[in-house]
Amino acid sequence: MKFFKWLDRIEEALAGTLFVGGTIVALWGVFTRYVLNAPAAWVTEIFEFLLVWAIFLGFGMALKDKRHIQVELLFDLFPLSIKRIVATISNLIGAGYSFYLAYSSLELITLSKEQGMTTIDVGIPIWTTYLVLPVGMSLLGLYFIINAVRAAKGDKAELTGELEALYEEMKEQGANLPDDKGVGV
Repeated sequence: MKFFKWLDRIEEALAGTLFVGGTIVALWGVFTRYVLNAPAAWVTEIFEFLLVWAIFLGFGMALKDKRHIQVELLFDLFPLSIKRIVATISNLIGAGYSFYLAYSSLELITLSKEQGMTTIDVGIPIWTTYLVLPVGMSLLGLYFIINAVRAAKGDKAELTGELEALYEEMKEQGANLPDDKGVGV
């Protein structure tokens, strides 16, 4: 899967660059405001633009790397066969919603482009800010589909919850743990 490795590198480099750029702009804004007593008006707009792009690109990265928020308490109680079904369905729902948001955002981009809306201080066309919506949500949808396929195939990494992984790690280290994973105690 060379394409996904390439996409991963591009995505991380772009999100990281945007985030670092936003941080530098924010620091510059603090410096000009509090040290030079001459705040730059453009700082807030550029900072928001860079951070919004970094965050929306980060949504897919967080899902792909299992760094997103998830509730696993009930999921961990299910047998493997039910987990496969639940994980597949929930990932497909996530993908559907992500692609819906990506598609819906195209109307927002078109409308703001037609109206010629720009930011107040710098004059950046608003549609360029909104462009991250279809990009970020499409990537998020793609990663949901990948996770759905993995879940349907029974990939252990996709079906093991955090609690189960912690339990297995403790068991490997020789901890004396009950066989029922201590659930329902």
